[in-house]
Amino acid sequence: MIEPLRNLAALLRAQYAFVKMGFLLTLVLVLLIPLDLIGGLIAERMARRDAVLTEIGRTWGAPQTLSGPVLVVPYRYTVESTRWDNSEPVEVAGNAYFLPDELRVEARAEPETRYRGLFDATVYRASLRVGGRFGALDLEALDLDKDKMLWDEAVLALGVTDLRGTTGEPFVTWNGTPTAFQPGTGRVPWQNGIEAPIGLDPAREDPAEFEFELAIAGSENLSFTPGGKTTSVSVASAWPHPSFDGAYLPAERKIGDDGFSARWTLSYLGRGFPQSWTSHGESLARLSERFAASRFGVSLVTPVDFYLLSERSIKHGALFIVLIFAAIFLFEIMAPLKIHIVQYALVGFALCLFYLLLLSLAEIVGFAPAYGIAAAASAALITLYMAKILASLRRAAPIAGLLGAVYLYLYIVLQLENLALVTGALGLFVALAAVMYATRNVNWYALKRA
Repeated sequence: MIEPLRNLAALLRAQYAFVKMGFLLTLVLVLLIPLDLIGGLIAERMARRDAVLTEIGRTWGAPQTLSGPVLVVPYRYTVESTRWDNSEPVEVAGNAYFLPDELRVEARAEPETRYRGLFDATVYRASLRVGGRFGALDLEALDLDKDKMLWDEAVLALGVTDLRGTTGEPFVTWNGTPTAFQPGTGRVPWQNGIEAPIGLDPAREDPAEFEFELAIAGSENLSFTPGGKTTSVSVASAWPHPSFDGAYLPAERKIGDDGFSARWTLSYLGRGFPQSWTSHGESLARLSERFAASRFGVSLVTPVDFYLLSERSIKHGALFIVLIFAAIFLFEIMAPLKIHIVQYALVGFALCLFYLLLLSLAEIVGFAPAYGIAAAASAALITLYMAKILASLRRAAPIAGLLGAVYLYLYIVLQLENLALVTGALGLFVALAAVMYATRNVNWYALKRA
């Protein structure tokens, strides 16, 4: 019984390198636990940040969408009675809706930053200048009787997502006559907005011109719907990081460090709703969905923030632990040296602590300074510790160089959004090539504990 145990012990001593590699692999798997906990903390802070952004948006102004304007003309029409005791037709009220032949929008969005504790959000104040022209109303296409139109009750309705963001007392100039807007648009395919009672002259058939200015406050996004047969929208801002989104991209755009400008020119043929309709012919809910599907505009996005960068960096945590462990292990088998598994574990925890330092410092000083401080602190801690273990600062110098290269490589990968994948693949290739080159003369069968 004793002899087989002695043989097993001798075999383990002869296969020391491979047994040690097994322990190190197990240690790497154990270190995934603190990495996962730090990743969960990053996700929690991101959720808190998003909640703060939503809260600021609720108090300042939500993402704004300008819909319309649309001309609403009430009318009367007859329907069959549904009462059992009265079969005579009855007259009910409906609404006819007409969109402009031409719609022009000029918008200027001035960005501002609002803070809540450690978090900040980008909001804006937008000045809108809207104009256009309505052509002659085609009642025959909607099968409407001109004599049953309630011309004096006509209104010009405009959809605005969040009316709390409007400032001043806007008014519309309709054929040269100014009329104040009032809250309420319950008859149109959007929930919030304003409308102006304009009244119409049934004898007038020439085009009607309109123009108004509107000041609104919002957050994150400013959008529009293509309400005219031809719609022209231009947006300018001092924000240098726009993201154009929605159903249409701008035909012209210019982006620089001093801001951006963009212009859309759209035809009504590319949208999913008609130029005119009636309340008993179209469902307002269905029209609302079509209006929403045709939305287009710009978002004032923040470049990749430090939470996202921290989240992306920690995904490389296991890889970096493997690289540093591999380098230390090569010292151990080629020197030869004796490094205990507990010492490996302490180095691994120091590598994990880098990500916690990065997150906590980035909330205070920003990502780049936090990265430099955390990387320097982690590299210095590990280098001084390895210098003591290896009994020489000169022996620990290659570890320090590797740590510097690894942290520099990670920072470059995080900054290269479009080239991150190829840069990462090349980095792994170089690391593997370096390990293969360093161990090209090692006789793995002859390895044993000194």
